[in-house]
Amino acid sequence: MAVGGPATVVRPTTAGEVRAVLAWARDARQSVALRGAGCSYGDAACGDVVVDLSRMNRILAFDVATGVLRAEAGATIGAVWQRAVPHGWWPPVVSGTMAPTLGGAAAMNIHGKNAFRLGPIGDHIRALSVVLPSGETRELVPSDPLFCAVVSGFGELAVIVEVELQLKRVCAATLDVWAKAAANLDDLFAFFDAHAGTADYLVAWLDAFATGAAQGRSLIHAAYYRPAGSETDTEAALQVRRQELPTRLLGVVPKRWMWRFLKPFSNDLGMRLLNVVRYWSGRLLGDDKRYLQSHGAFHFLLDYVPDWKKVYLPGGLIQHQIFVPRDAARRVFAEVLDLQRARGIVTWLAVVKRHRGDRFLLSHGLDGYSLAQDFAVTAANRGALWALCREMDAIVAAAGGKVYFAKDATVEPATVRAMFGAERLAEFARWRRACDPDGVLATALWRRAVEPALAQGSSER
Repeated sequence: MAVGGPATVVRPTTAGEVRAVLAWARDARQSVALRGAGCSYGDAACGDVVVDLSRMNRILAFDVATGVLRAEAGATIGAVWQRAVPHGWWPPVVSGTMAPTLGGAAAMNIHGKNAFRLGPIGDHIRALSVVLPSGETRELVPSDPLFCAVVSGFGELAVIVEVELQLKRVCAATLDVWAKAAANLDDLFAFFDAHAGTADYLVAWLDAFATGAAQGRSLIHAAYYRPAGSETDTEAALQVRRQELPTRLLGVVPKRWMWRFLKPFSNDLGMRLLNVVRYWSGRLLGDDKRYLQSHGAFHFLLDYVPDWKKVYLPGGLIQHQIFVPRDAARRVFAEVLDLQRARGIVTWLAVVKRHRGDRFLLSHGLDGYSLAQDFAVTAANRGALWALCREMDAIVAAAGGKVYFAKDATVEPATVRAMFGAERLAEFARWRRACDPDGVLATALWRRAVEPALAQGSSER
């Protein structure tokens, strides 16, 4: 395990039990960390007392005519789409796995492959029911200033107990997917710039081991919604079984075994080889091809190989995702990839997405691009890897970029201040004092990166 530690875990099943836990923690002077499905890659759900909300998972209401769904915070993205898709609705924003809970998704303001078009999930939340550390329950709507702080506030202001979400209408069970190979970073950015105005989804896998003129070579997938009437039996096609992922590879090999086949490649040489094979197979066999793919198959790539994280054992992994303004992205991506090779630690898996800005207080969203990078953690490389991530953070901060707290294990307080700015951090500190004056909610992420950043601002004043 790359990041973690011992904790007392409490699993409430009602908002009343949440209030009771908070009251106990306040009286006992214990700090509480909130956990949904535990999908964050860093220490966002780590703390002394962890309140696991996964048992508060009921879907409370769903209007099939309007697509408005209300659920408890522990309901997962998977549960939402399974309830909604037979009626022609799909979550407006989903991550690469269907495991995250709605409460966790809202707290981290997650994004998907359509971030450049629809923004983060916070833009589609109609209301939140939250329990403040004082025990007060409040209903927050987008016009409430606190709403924009709780969404993106990574669980440091209030406990989200219910989420009301506006779903997106889909008229067909499949997406029209266009696969395109990019020879280098220039080709990659040119494609994104040319098609961001028309595609519904854009994502690219990038070979971080490629150098020279091939630096940034990628396989891009653009996807488009299909119109009504494009399938002969839409009602049958929109059944849950048509969106579920296959359990066997090629219909034969159980996918739960696949991580074992990948394990021998869990080293730099093996991953370099897999990246080469993936790029050239995509370029020679799949370049400029169009095909139909179910919504589930297109979105939930991380669910294709159950237990895939075991490939990174025994040390585990961290993910480092950088967000860079559009005009600086090409230069920063090249600089970051060069730095990794210079330090001898190259990401095994890299994914590029396009984004737009949003109004949430500590959101990662901006008009630009992100590069998500998976790094294996070992006893030998841990110190050097943390140092590399901090060097990359410095490059990103200097370019006006941001970090994504759901995928961070390394950022330092001074970098947080440089990325989010004194004004935003001061506003968050005011909400913190108003919502949680006793400091009941405090994760390892808060203590490591954000609380010291706020303290630096106080000392500067």
